[in-house]
Amino acid sequence: MKTNYSAQRELVYEVLASTVTHPTAEWVWERCRERMPSIGKATVYRNLALLVKCGRAIEVAGTFGSSHYDARTAPHNHMVCSVCGAVEDSFPSKELQLALEHELQDRGYSGYGLTFGGVCEKCRAKQFDEMRSKSAN
Repeated sequence: MKTNYSAQRELVYEVLASTVTHPTAEWVWERCRERMPSIGKATVYRNLALLVKCGRAIEVAGTFGSSHYDARTAPHNHMVCSVCGAVEDSFPSKELQLALEHELQDRGYSGYGLTFGGVCEKCRAKQFDEMRSKSAN
């Protein structure tokens, strides 16, 4: 999909591509305003949707009704934390990775992205600390 150049869209993309996190549109908007104070929230949402549509970004459904965005568009997987809602890249076993790539080639798919549910490392550590402190009392 060919789109016309837009300074706002390029800023949205630059902000998104500058992080390894998987930010929400709100986070992207706040960072864009640091460089372009007049940019509107609707402009950021619209341009994120357009970046997804034209293949320059992907949207990952998070918990609590939030969408998260990723400028890394090569096929990869995500884990969504059921406690805090964080979205992280997930690296499944080599066997699963090979099976997914095999399906892509055999069926003519252009990409894939699995989303795993679970508890992120920070939340697991917090839960462990809470259990440890309870057992110490």
